[in-house]
Amino acid sequence: MSAPGPESVLRPGADGWELWQFPQKEAPKVERNPSLKAIASAPRLLLALPTRSLMAIPLWVAEQGDPRELAELELSGRHLIKRDSEVRTIPIETADGRSLVLAIAVGDDSPAAEYFSKARFFDIPARLFDPGAADLLVWRESGDLVYAFFKNRRCVYFSASGEGSPGPAFCGLVGRTALRLRAEQVIQGLPSSIRVIGEFSEDERLAIGNGLRLTVEHIAPEPPPLIPEVPAEVTPPAALRAGAKRKGARKLALLGIAALAVYLVVGAVLGGDLLFKKIQLDQLKKNAASIAPEAEQAKTLVIEWKEFQPAIHPQNFALDQLAAVAAELPGDQVRLTQFSLENGRLLLAGEATDIAQAYAFLERVKKSAVLQNYDWTSRQPQLAGKNKVRFEMEGARPDAQARNE
Repeated sequence: MSAPGPESVLRPGADGWELWQFPQKEAPKVERNPSLKAIASAPRLLLALPTRSLMAIPLWVAEQGDPRELAELELSGRHLIKRDSEVRTIPIETADGRSLVLAIAVGDDSPAAEYFSKARFFDIPARLFDPGAADLLVWRESGDLVYAFFKNRRCVYFSASGEGSPGPAFCGLVGRTALRLRAEQVIQGLPSSIRVIGEFSEDERLAIGNGLRLTVEHIAPEPPPLIPEVPAEVTPPAALRAGAKRKGARKLALLGIAALAVYLVVGAVLGGDLLFKKIQLDQLKKNAASIAPEAEQAKTLVIEWKEFQPAIHPQNFALDQLAAVAAELPGDQVRLTQFSLENGRLLLAGEATDIAQAYAFLERVKKSAVLQNYDWTSRQPQLAGKNKVRFEMEGARPDAQARNE
């Protein structure tokens, strides 16, 4: 028997948060901009994370293997995952030996972070709307226009636009996204219909329809959210850690109760029989003595692992660091002439066509997510001839050994 699903939903609305509850045999009830107390008391809460805090990328991955791991490798290769972010995937379809998934990068830096501990389920706002026969949905979240593409009523892409009104900038963004999705075979053709949800004026609807050359269907006011049969489980890392901590505490409490019950039973039995107590005590001593060698061996393994771990940490591999540096090269205007990594110190030297290009490259390296653990110092670039400027920079990790002069 499957576990019960969500009974209430907290989602970002056009002007703030909306708390929806679904009483049995009653119409759904909504509370706009609810208090933290109301949110905490909502039963089996599903939290729809704000769209602007998520990054969605549809990917074709091999049908074999773990889709989440494959998607994480793909996004890591593109340097699209922020530090402390997790990748979740939503399956869309399988065709020709490969699977289409919607990869979603989820981080803790969300406007909904204060509600993480109150929610039992997590999902994306796009999955809580009914697309009907439309290929494209548009709605507002906290004044920001948000859009999502659908295929066979499944969301294949969503994004916040950063625009407050549906003008040429918004329509151009949606149009370019549609062309890219079609080129990647995520959708078969350009959208043929659009559903606009929420309060949109007639002028705004005309701007969307004319800008995208689509027939606009308007649904207002926003309908109650659809509760998916299976939530997407786009759980932020902080919520996962908090959940694991709660489970650990509950498990510890159960173990404590069980241990106490055993102790009381054993104590009652042993209280009437001192001989039996002595036998039990001797047996416990034997058990402790029998596992002492294994415990000592485990302790030794832990110490050896701590000594061995730095040798296999990715930040110590020169190829990984070289790939991160090469990713910041802007093109033919800048090239590397020297790269060395030794004892936690990374030395770079190169040539650029002008001083501005040299300084720009140095700044890009300093801001690289992969290389930000280094403390960088750089010398002033030097002219080395016509259209040639030489530069040097050195980065040191906190564990770098002192240089022997």
